[in-house]
Amino acid sequence: MRNRPARFSLTVYLNLILSIFFILASVVVVFLVREAMRKQALVEAQAKAMILLDRNMATHDYFTNKLKPAVFALSEKYRPADHFDPTWMSSTYANRGIDQYFNERNKGKYYFKNCAINARTPTNEADPHERAFIQALNANPSLQVRSDIMRINGQPFFVVLRRGETMLASCLICHSTPEHAPKGLVDIYGPTRSFGRSLGEVISAVSIRIPMSEAYAEADRFTWGLSGLLIFVLFAMYLAQLFLNRALILGPLQMIRDKARLIAEDEAHLGEKIELPTSKEFQDVAAAFNTMSENLRHQKDHLEERVQDRTKELTLAMAKVKTLKGLLPICASCKKIRDDQGYWTQIENYIHKHSDAEFSHGICPDCAKKLYPEIFPADTPTDTKPD
Repeated sequence: MRNRPARFSLTVYLNLILSIFFILASVVVVFLVREAMRKQALVEAQAKAMILLDRNMATHDYFTNKLKPAVFALSEKYRPADHFDPTWMSSTYANRGIDQYFNERNKGKYYFKNCAINARTPTNEADPHERAFIQALNANPSLQVRSDIMRINGQPFFVVLRRGETMLASCLICHSTPEHAPKGLVDIYGPTRSFGRSLGEVISAVSIRIPMSEAYAEADRFTWGLSGLLIFVLFAMYLAQLFLNRALILGPLQMIRDKARLIAEDEAHLGEKIELPTSKEFQDVAAAFNTMSENLRHQKDHLEERVQDRTKELTLAMAKVKTLKGLLPICASCKKIRDDQGYWTQIENYIHKHSDAEFSHGICPDCAKKLYPEIFPADTPTDTKPD
């Protein structure tokens, strides 16, 4: 005996397929939302970086093109030749002071530095990444900005480096050699740092690092919140489809199955109908089932009548056969047969009346010699068969 294959109900298949679909859809949506939020965080970081860069360059341009020339011209009569005051003579100093105030208000969230190689102030000294960018600026005059995502001390940062100051002729007085620099500048910063510059040299870059960990964390929080809402919605949709499947598909199938089982177990249920379901497809199936049930009921109810009719026809046929098999009085001369009423009839008429036999007429050899001797001589064999 062969083993029957394991069977699973349609409900199990539907629920399994829909569950897998909903889980995969949830994972894909959550992943896409998370990536979109991170990309948006990067876009916002880029916008913030450009604002800080533009603000810094605007401050530098103001000091270089507006404040310094005006103050130099105003104080030329009263200022000693070796006098140096970085608060208004150095745009880098001014920007560094502004950055300090900014960081105090910003609680150190952003890294902002006017970096340089051999910077006059050690705090502005470029790190290896910034140094490589400044060297690239002097090698490639078309290079302006470079940005990237970097991990520093295990934390992600959006790093932007932008072209800074270019050495002008008016700036060489403080950056060519210590001997040509104001004595006050050498007294403050010493004779070694930020000297030996040349005209047109890019001497600094603006370095900004915007921490992305907080933005990523916020994106993750939003993603998890959205995921929770999405899971709730998907779960509600899952329950709704379970209800609809049971009402529109599984319910009608169970109703048809139960009625078919009742009819198979007890013929008394033949002719019973099931209610028409809501969907058109199952209405057609239910209507066909009801028609089949009615036809089976009708055939069963009239089966005995058909059996009786067939039995009666068979009885009549058997009676005719018995009549022909009985003892029949026949005339020894003319061969007529006497029927049950006492009438004598030709044998062919009697047989035709009591059976389905048909007759055709011919002449036997003996009668042929007697009736037609001129055609059939007396010596003609009597057992000759007709052609």
